Amino acid sequence: MSEFFEMLGTITRRRKAGSGSPFVSVKATEKWLKALPADSDYDAHHVLVEGLERFNAENEAATLNRMKSLLKLEEAGLPLQLRIVEQYVRNQAAFRLARQALWRESWMFWSLLAEAWLGMLKQAYRNPASAELKSHAAEIATRALRYAGLVMRWDYHQARNPADSAWRRVHKIYRLVERDGYALQEVQINARPTHCAREYTQVVLMGLVHPLGYRAQEIEAIAQILEGYEPLPLPTVVPERGVHTHMVDLSLSEGACVLENDWVQGRRLRYFALRPLVDFLKSLDQTPGAEIDNGLTRQVASLIERGGIRRNRQRTNRFGRVWVAAGMARILAALSHPDAARGRPSLEPWMLRDESTEGMGFALTEAADLPHGRLVAVTWDPSENVWQLLAIRWNREEDGQHLVGTQRLSRHPKRVEIYFEADVQGVPREQTWAVFLPMTHTDQGVSNLLIPQSHYQLGAPLMLRDGDVVYRLRLGEVMESHEGWLRVGMDVIGREQFAAAA
Repeated sequence: MSEFFEMLGTITRRRKAGSGSPFVSVKATEKWLKALPADSDYDAHHVLVEGLERFNAENEAATLNRMKSLLKLEEAGLPLQLRIVEQYVRNQAAFRLARQALWRESWMFWSLLAEAWLGMLKQAYRNPASAELKSHAAEIATRALRYAGLVMRWDYHQARNPADSAWRRVHKIYRLVERDGYALQEVQINARPTHCAREYTQVVLMGLVHPLGYRAQEIEAIAQILEGYEPLPLPTVVPERGVHTHMVDLSLSEGACVLENDWVQGRRLRYFALRPLVDFLKSLDQTPGAEIDNGLTRQVASLIERGGIRRNRQRTNRFGRVWVAAGMARILAALSHPDAARGRPSLEPWMLRDESTEGMGFALTEAADLPHGRLVAVTWDPSENVWQLLAIRWNREEDGQHLVGTQRLSRHPKRVEIYFEADVQGVPREQTWAVFLPMTHTDQGVSNLLIPQSHYQLGAPLMLRDGDVVYRLRLGEVMESHEGWLRVGMDVIGREQFAAAA
């Protein structure tokens, strides 16, 4: 009888292996790749895209073998992708339906590769069982940056601005690689040497060109020129007058802008010296027999020269005293007490220095412990209970003053009550306070929620009570961490009166 059960066990294991993942090992991946259709690039590419989709959907723990399987998929897919892109660019003048199908295939390929490598990078840092991947962090992060940038480039093909989350993703990856010291570690992708800083710069440059409305041939021609420019200027930490021309803020959900008179140095500010690149692009339109439109490179140079997405952010000098609640404990107290006599003990007087549509600058007489990301609530008059919520982005000393720069997160923050329903597993049951950050016409069109880190679970349904109204939410991606509190996106599923909900 025991032999019978052993035989059943053997059959079961074989069936599981037969119906298991084709990417369970490097050999299994190679076998799967050999079965790709050989008579059609499009069919082979489509099957490969489906394979990448399955690879990501398996949600397996990252291991060195799984990374090698992903490298095999990448190695087989890049030549196919190149031919599909060439076909897509050629089909711009005609075959509208084919053009759209080829764009979709290309976009899916880049998106799935970006997702796969980003997941691999996250697990290399978060999963103790994936410690073997840490020695390959540069290789993984460079690919995550490159493919995330290509997804953004493919958005330009459809006259779409890259999502704010796309900029946040590349900024976060670059901050990580800088912190761990491998931004310049060279790796090979598709038989070409590159590194994280170079791939990040390519993303920033395409954002400066901002090629919405350009034809596919023009977008790809611009990208090839930028990728082929060898003395590519890389981001630096310290600005130099007369050298650096552009700046990017790694804490914002956007690309680079022209420096102009903004020579502030900050922990998350990076600077680019793009004058040699601009001169190079201008010189190309004088090259006889140029393969692209002679006016295109000069136009690109002009876009970079005057480029940037913060042209409307002129700061206005505005002096006066404001009241500030610094840190979440004081912010919650301030938002809960409209009465000035009760709210004022937790407030500090700060001197306003300047203001823009995006934030405020302050001048303090004494140094204060204000780490970047610290949240502050600001009001002109505590008795009015009208607050703005800001995040500290930089600070420095100048002429004996302590200057602080902040980004506005919301003009009308509200303290609300949140809790999970009984059937949600793995989260605290007790009700707690959160801060709702409603969208305004000056914001980027999205409402966020500030919640304690202990109460976050991606995709979890959450109940939010605001007065007599209860909202049913679904928690989205984390936008930023603020000292134990998370600013997260959310979707509103429904609302009802509190009496009915109870």
